[in-house]
Amino acid sequence: MSGAESVVHLPPAVYAAIVAHAREGKPEEVCGIVRGRGLAAYEAIRGRNVAAERIENYEVDPQTLLRQFEFEEAGEEMMGIYHSHPVSVAYPSATDAWNAHYPESIYFICSLEFDDAPVIRAFKLTTHWIDLDVAALRRELAFYETRPHLFAYFQPAGQPLPAVLAALPEPPPAPFYVDYFTNEAGDVEETRLVSVAEYRVVAVA
Repeated sequence: MSGAESVVHLPPAVYAAIVAHAREGKPEEVCGIVRGRGLAAYEAIRGRNVAAERIENYEVDPQTLLRQFEFEEAGEEMMGIYHSHPVSVAYPSATDAWNAHYPESIYFICSLEFDDAPVIRAFKLTTHWIDLDVAALRRELAFYETRPHLFAYFQPAGQPLPAVLAALPEPPPAPFYVDYFTNEAGDVEETRLVSVAEYRVVAVA
């Protein structure tokens, strides 16, 4: 990724709107979408968080997501999706990675870990559809349950890949999550490998 491609332009008014929404919603996570084009943001549009559990999870309501078609008619796009982390850092959680259904969008995270010093960071979350040997992964990796039935392993950047991951045909560059979801009987229903790439946020008028 080139330096130019890794910069997201976020006007101060958009930055302030996201922070204000996050503060109003605390202690629950808030969410919305960002109108723009390419890596330039024009407007933050508030959505409703319709997740069943909103303290550590979010789901943008369908009506807000449908506005992306309105943007397209105007030659713009839903360039981003934002949500807040009321008490944790501005970094994607395993649940965020699992819920990243828009690979072309930038994912903005507003952290209120320190309420007087809010932080917004931007990421691309890309799902890699790789055939994973879940049994081998569960034997060799230290998975944790991030929410009921969703288990995750995080591979940080700069650390050697465990053998079971190094053996993948084309492992993506770290950092990334390996997530899997089980049913009530404990059987694995779905697995995903989601890479995390940070984009630098630049405030521009």
